[in-house]
Amino acid sequence: MGIEVLDKRSSPILLIRFLHITVVLGVIYLLSMRFFLAATMPLWLDETWSGMIVSRSDWSSFWREAWLDCNPPLYYIFLRGWVAFFGESNLLLRLPAYLFMLAAAILPLLWRPTGLTKSSAWLFAALLLLWQQALLVMTDARGYGLLIALATASCLVFVKLLQNLTRARAAVWVALGTLMFLTHYYSGVLAMGQAMVLIFRHRTAVLRLWPTAFIAIPGLSWFFYHLPRLGEYAREDVIWYPSTTALSTLGHLGYIVAGSNLIPLAAVVVILIFMAVQNRRRKLPGSLSEPPTDRDLALAVLAAGVGFAIAIVIGLFQESLTDRYFIPLVPPAMIGLVLAVQRCNAPALSGSMLAFMFLIPSLNLNSTYRGAHERGYYGYERGSDFVARHNPDQLMFFWDHPAGKILDRQSLELIGSYFLARGGMQVPTQAFVVGERENPNPVLNAAATGKRPAIIWLYDTAHRSSAHFFPPIFDKDPAWTCQHRRLSMSRGGHMGAIACVRLEEKAVD
Repeated sequence: MGIEVLDKRSSPILLIRFLHITVVLGVIYLLSMRFFLAATMPLWLDETWSGMIVSRSDWSSFWREAWLDCNPPLYYIFLRGWVAFFGESNLLLRLPAYLFMLAAAILPLLWRPTGLTKSSAWLFAALLLLWQQALLVMTDARGYGLLIALATASCLVFVKLLQNLTRARAAVWVALGTLMFLTHYYSGVLAMGQAMVLIFRHRTAVLRLWPTAFIAIPGLSWFFYHLPRLGEYAREDVIWYPSTTALSTLGHLGYIVAGSNLIPLAAVVVILIFMAVQNRRRKLPGSLSEPPTDRDLALAVLAAGVGFAIAIVIGLFQESLTDRYFIPLVPPAMIGLVLAVQRCNAPALSGSMLAFMFLIPSLNLNSTYRGAHERGYYGYERGSDFVARHNPDQLMFFWDHPAGKILDRQSLELIGSYFLARGGMQVPTQAFVVGERENPNPVLNAAATGKRPAIIWLYDTAHRSSAHFFPPIFDKDPAWTCQHRRLSMSRGGHMGAIACVRLEEKAVD
């Protein structure tokens, strides 16, 4: 009888230990793989834009390009200082995002709020690193890694502020919210949700924190200074975001919770149902009911839910939402999952199983590599390398996108020649903007007046590009030598880049 009891108790312990070891080894493997991909993958367009802005030779041109962009400037400021010390290779441009993501996972271990157990803090860290979109965040020379780190810190400070309303904590919370807002404007919805929950929790006592509001002035000042430029990106003939619908709202939720992957999403649903059943049983007559010690953590999750609702309402009035804009809500979503596990009867086993289910899709090498490399098709680093090998004396760059019409020609010329300039080649560059129903092929061909002219044409036919109606034909012309990299998209159409050079000997023939 005693042996049977021992076996029943030891089996779950052995399973938990096995899952722990598997998850730890999996995280180490994923971190190594992501570092390798950060060093070897070509930059995609948005990363190239980051490199172009931060590589300006003087602060005047830097601020000009930062204002012309649709993103706030904080990450560009940081990255400019970073590349000044370390350089701007692909790995070095991406390394800050990698480190910020690691910092986000470490934060709850170093500064654990009341109500979060030690094992729950480790689960929180694991879920952040195993979140299905973490690969793209950690290997992206954009501000989303910083955004996750700031959002994690903001949630932890917010919980402590709910527990003890002090001006010092409020000042840190407002500062973090301002930094988030200056990293990405949509992170403001998290700050607004937190502010509403804070007022709900402490009522009029919040009024004595009014001096801390002055900390937000720099962020709001830049926003209003930048607002006229943002208005141009919101024009009906420019906007490229999909409409916000009930289906897209569910998609955004799936992205936040499980990175849009069905395996961890199914695990999350099972955990939530299990928790709901257990909570219902505890409320039955005669059952034990203890007041939760993690109520403030739950309020932090509620604040994220309020922020999500605010973002959806904004999206209904202005088409401006895409999945990655919800990244600030990922840390509080992971807190919600951790709380669900923490409130289960078997938190150790439930948490281990949840982390394992988050790990499984990441171990699919084909899917992982495909997802990472597909993004590179909406870029032209490979095409620029192809052009550079032929030593062109003229470059014609065409970003085939609805937003092209509002972009500064000098900015387009700088972005088109970025890789050539980074490699030490100074090639005269001309940027082109054509109407949606205008054929770019004869326009670019007529402008090719150099002895060795080159063309780079980047397009995405799913976003109202000219290539949808007039596909590139230079690779069918024997006068041109071309490299055409394109990818069929699940949403329909193609995205890719064609890079061509017309050599002197071919032109004579």
